[in-house]
Amino acid sequence: MLKSILAIVLVQLGSATTLLAQDIGPINTERPSFSSSPLALPRGYWQIEAGYDYARTLGSNSAKEHTLPNTLLRHGFYPRFELQLNWSGYTWSKSSGSETNGVKDASLGVKWQLSEDGTRFEAAFFAGLSLPVGDSKLSSDDYDPELAIFWTYSGGLDWFGTAKLTESGKQYKLQNAVGINFSLAGSTGAFLEYEGSYPEGQGPTHELNYGVTWLLSEDLQLDVNGSLGLNSRASDYGLGAGIAYRF
Repeated sequence: MLKSILAIVLVQLGSATTLLAQDIGPINTERPSFSSSPLALPRGYWQIEAGYDYARTLGSNSAKEHTLPNTLLRHGFYPRFELQLNWSGYTWSKSSGSETNGVKDASLGVKWQLSEDGTRFEAAFFAGLSLPVGDSKLSSDDYDPELAIFWTYSGGLDWFGTAKLTESGKQYKLQNAVGINFSLAGSTGAFLEYEGSYPEGQGPTHELNYGVTWLLSEDLQLDVNGSLGLNSRASDYGLGAGIAYRF
């Protein structure tokens, strides 16, 4: 009996050593762009991403909004499959003299990486469900479904994009984005991204997102980011900063 237990322990230690010895490369994050990465975390790994966002609208419809901590918890629970728990957190907003403060809804989802690592074109499918845990004035009070496709293409330029469909209150919203990644000096990177949102029964919004990332180690990344509204329905500009850590 003792020999059997010892054999099991040795096998588990060997598996853990193999996992730790894997060369999984630098951290791959979903923030700070709207688009998400098509790469799932390796099995057994966790990653937390968080940050602060500020959005501002000027003119007669003046509005501003602060959101924190925008937390995304990711876990690779099976090869090429990833579990995600997303929570925007607390928001402070003011529009036309009226204030709205409180906790937003969370969401739970699964990402399935469709392609092998290292291929020129990589893609993933995502299915999620919102959790009505927010304050009444900020919650949909329902379990709203979400489907998305994430992709990247590495050629002369490094392209990426997302197509997402959500449903809330029997109303659908389609969102899409396409962007380009740039490698700067050392471990610094940057991106530019177009984002469009097309809610059912309303006019679309168009934004230009941008940001800079710093890879401090293989498992730690910092970022600053911003956005510019491209039409009157979008916020005039936004600013943000964040961090991502893999363990």
